[in-house]
Parts: sequence; structure tokens; C-alpha cells
Amino acid sequence: MISKVYIRFWFLVLMRKIKTMEDIERARRRNNLIMGVVMIGLMIFASLGYSLMSADSENVSKVSELGFDFVRSDGLWKVAIGDEVFGFQYLPSEVSDVDVNLSIELGEYSDEILYFVSSGEGKSEILNNIERYILRDQGSCFYFGNNKSICEGDFPMKDCSSNLIIFEGGNETRVYGNDNCVYIIGDSLKGSDAFLYEVLDIR
Repeated sequence: MISKVYIRFWFLVLMRKIKTMEDIERARRRNNLIMGVVMIGLMIFASLGYSLMSADSENVSKVSELGFDFVRSDGLWKVAIGDEVFGFQYLPSEVSDVDVNLSIELGEYSDEILYFVSSGEGKSEILNNIERYILRDQGSCFYFGNNKSICEGDFPMKDCSSNLIIFEGGNETRVYGNDNCVYIIGDSLKGSDAFLYEVLDIR
């Protein structure tokens, strides 16, 4: 016969195993709970951090100048005027050193051909903003009298009775007009933005 001591011994062994398995399960649930809390905490922390960084970035990307709000987007400073949005490489304050002497308004280009003498970044900057208003653009040679002209291709010869934008090199960036001609001297991008701010009446 199996002794009572023997039965008691195995009963205690079995109870200890059951208790050990319960302890393991309890520990596993506790670890899962801790891991879940940690993961939720990390997600909340990451979301808060991203929100704060986005807010800081948004603040840096918004600038008010001359009564207009400029927003940095797609590598440009964009401003809404009425229902239209215009984009610039430079803010007005960044081209304030450009001497501008013009008496041309945007309406003068409406549904007209705009001719360019020379091209490059400045031409693209101008067309990105006012192409919607003009009839079309075209390359041109510039005839300025006494059989003298500036020509960089097989283009029609035009003078200042047509709407001409003439890009010229130079150490000092400046913009000035003569009849329907606009001369952009020096840095074509800065000069083009200064020109655009003038014709859009952002000054």
C-alpha cells in the first residue's frame, strides 16, 4: 500500500508545480502589461514631439512682410493675393537692396505677348507667376537703334514698343524700365523677384 507520507509528498510536489505555472503566467501578464504601457507612452511621446517640431517648423515657415503673409512651401515663398497664389525665391526684405525704377503694372501684360531677350532662371521665375495673365511668351532679339541689336537666336527683332524683358549681366542687381522694356541687370533671380513685387504692388 502506498503510504500517506508518499501521497502527501507527491501532492506537495504537484501543488508546487501548479503554483509555479501560475507564477509564470502571472509574471508573463505583468510583463505584457508593462510592455504595453511603455509602447503607449512612447507613441504619445513621439506624437507630442512631432507636433512640437511641426509647430516650430510652421512658425519658421510663415513670415509677414509689407502687410502680406508669406508661407514657405515647395522651396518657394508663397503669398495669396485675392484668389491667386504667387511664389518667389526671395522675400521682399531679401531684395530690398535691388534698385527698382519702373512704371509698369501687371495689367499692361494682360492678354499681350511677353518677349524675353536672353533666358534662364529669371525668365522661369517671371513666367511661373504671370504666365496666367499673358497671351503667350516668346524669345526675341532686341533692336535698340543705329543697326544695333542684342540677339541670342533666330528670333524676331523687337524694340521697346513691344513688351520686352531684357536680362543683362552685371555686378550690381537693378531693375529699370524704358517705355515697354524692362531691364533686369545682374542677379536674374533677385532682379526678377524685385520686378514681380513691383508689378504686383507688393512694396
